[in-house]
Amino acid sequence: MSSPLAIAAVTAILKDLLNEGLVNNDLSPVGSFTVTALPPDRITIGDTEESRLNLFLYQVTPNLGWRNADFPSRDGQGMRLSNPPLALDLHYMLTAYGASDLTAEILLGYAMDLLHDTPVLSREVVKRSLSPNNPFPVNLIPPDSQGRLAIDLADQIEVLKITPTYLSADELSKLWTAMQARYRPTVAYQVSTVLIQGTKPVRRPLPVLRRGDKDQGVNASPSIVPPPPSWPTISSIAIKPGDGEQPRTSAELGDELLISGSALDGGAITAEFAHRLLDDPLELPTAVGDKGAILVSLPAAGDAAAANWPAGSYAVNLRIKRPGKPDERTNAVPLLLAPRLKPAPTIASAGGQSTLTIKVAPPIWPAQRVDLMVGSAPVKIAVAAKSASFDVAVLLEASDVPLPVRLRVDGADNILVRDTKALPLSFDPQQVLEPA
Repeated sequence: MSSPLAIAAVTAILKDLLNEGLVNNDLSPVGSFTVTALPPDRITIGDTEESRLNLFLYQVTPNLGWRNADFPSRDGQGMRLSNPPLALDLHYMLTAYGASDLTAEILLGYAMDLLHDTPVLSREVVKRSLSPNNPFPVNLIPPDSQGRLAIDLADQIEVLKITPTYLSADELSKLWTAMQARYRPTVAYQVSTVLIQGTKPVRRPLPVLRRGDKDQGVNASPSIVPPPPSWPTISSIAIKPGDGEQPRTSAELGDELLISGSALDGGAITAEFAHRLLDDPLELPTAVGDKGAILVSLPAAGDAAAANWPAGSYAVNLRIKRPGKPDERTNAVPLLLAPRLKPAPTIASAGGQSTLTIKVAPPIWPAQRVDLMVGSAPVKIAVAAKSASFDVAVLLEASDVPLPVRLRVDGADNILVRDTKALPLSFDPQQVLEPA
């Protein structure tokens, strides 16, 4: 963690970063300039105004993410139990002053571009700015009473992040009025998170040697798992993997689904699959498997019914029909139906133009969003009608290794790796474009 010098250290790092960055950009045509860290009311303006960038720490606020991250620091008697970090966000005003026309705007533009390209003050940047080899900021920040140096800032858990804060005209007006200074072009930045933590000795409780009489603790409930609901409820949907496959999170045509839940017995059960492109849910019959799981088989890719199943996200629920009672429906659980390339895509060249042929199941619908990548190169597909096959004119770089073909339809990606536990990992041959 950092020492109390961390606030001054951050200001020194930003000042050093701006000064070095502007010097490296060679701004000699705009004349001489300086980078300072003064209150705006102490800067001379008017006829003798100098060109400069001024960094002013105008506010310090607690960081909400770290505010309650540690245990209380004292017990009931006031004895220190821990050294919780003081987590702070620092708010800076970056102001540009110009001795001539457009100088302030030039300096501010370069400074904002520099901070935009440096959103994180890495540990290397902190060490370089606060090292003994950079004596200017170090000489201004002496060690604290415990001998800690400002460079300890590089050892804190959090890295420092720089975020622009775009203040409104009203907020800027209030700030400059409170400082009783003349307004100049200004942009605000937040630097987070600075963690200041002490190293004072703390009181620690003795270790527990025995939990109670006969070394037994208090009686507790053997389980905190709530009882299952009494109404029909789906708790999970699993995809039964094929031979040599590992469990998957996305289903494909021809897969068997295992639906688990509570109160799913005692009647005829139908699975309903709702999709944004369908007016009515698709219905499939079910069977009862081991331990009361409900089995549902999706239509195979070659079946005529498969054309009615668009890829993408589905909401799955069960409709239970019991004799003499109204139909009951379970809660809806999301399921992704992934596209699958079958057979493997091919590419042919004729007349100086290459044509990529893709066959996909299920077919792609015109209203669906489709993204296609061959290796790392994007390929544009225009879908005018529901289709399971595409011929696309492409221009791909020559490759002597197979290229994975990634197809995303409405957020559902084709599965490139079937066995995630095999060593080494390999792509599914049907999802790969072999070299021409």
